[in-house]
Amino acid sequence: MSQEQYKWNELLWKPIVRPPRHRYNLKDLGNETFKVQDTITRRTDFEIHNNRNQKLQCSLFEPLRMQEKPHPCMIYLHGNSSSRIESFTIIEYLIPANISVCGIDLSGSGLSEGEYISLGFHESKDVICLYDYLRENKGYLTSIGLWGRSMGSVTAILAANNNYEFKVLVCDSPFSNLTLLCKELAKTNYKIPNCCFNCFWCCVKSKIHQEVKFNIDELNIVQIIQVLPQDVQILFLSAQQDDLIRESHPKLLMKLFPGENKELLSFEGTHNSRRPAKILEESVRFVCKAFGQKAWTEVQITNTTKYSQTQLSKQIPLLRGDRKSVQPYIEKCDY
Repeated sequence: MSQEQYKWNELLWKPIVRPPRHRYNLKDLGNETFKVQDTITRRTDFEIHNNRNQKLQCSLFEPLRMQEKPHPCMIYLHGNSSSRIESFTIIEYLIPANISVCGIDLSGSGLSEGEYISLGFHESKDVICLYDYLRENKGYLTSIGLWGRSMGSVTAILAANNNYEFKVLVCDSPFSNLTLLCKELAKTNYKIPNCCFNCFWCCVKSKIHQEVKFNIDELNIVQIIQVLPQDVQILFLSAQQDDLIRESHPKLLMKLFPGENKELLSFEGTHNSRRPAKILEESVRFVCKAFGQKAWTEVQITNTTKYSQTQLSKQIPLLRGDRKSVQPYIEKCDY
């Protein structure tokens, strides 16, 4: 994790759009071919350009038995201090269900180009570019959904609002309004009263608009969720001890989404804690049902991924049964 150094005149605005950046090597993604349970999986790395002509690094993980055959795919969208490596947290659950996973380093994150992040604003356009690439080059993918955590879950909602082809969303800990979130954090963590917050927040918004080219006021997900197509199916995930994005945020979005196919799963944990296996299993049940995949009982996912003995010591350490090696990339204070 690359720790950022801020000048005194950057402390109010820059940590929002330039949090610590996760830098890693390609070898951290493991071997290109590996086993998840009894499913041989192949990783294909590729590069795309977004609408701002920035290079974005991506990886498509496919069950080998389904390559070139019709099957769905979930694009995984990481948090603000993370990268596509975070997609390994769901690969062990989705791949055995014959659902491919596509990870992406969103602009300003990981190995992709970009100086700043935008908490979903520019990232949602990255997702549209990735969708277009998959449709053009992986035509056998029948449906493409979005699974996001924290910033990534907001990115998913924004992308679904811009591209009505996204019909299946898993939104883990989305914020409902960025200004509201920052006001809550300022009051809770720094004891800043609302009157003082409003004074400096205008300066923060202006500086971010100048440097990062987006308006914070447009990240009002409360408004956007109400105009999403009603045939979108959304699963919200919420950690009960989350002191960064409180449970009230996903609960409000759940309430305001007008579609009928929506669920909220609440679990013991914090914003960055490891998601319980039961919650991930329930999430994949939701995705399988939305995609019209096999019943979950036919997939038989277990809490611990099984691997061939020849691969166990050297192969993709991020997918070992305890998944401890992936956790350092997640256990950061992000949103």
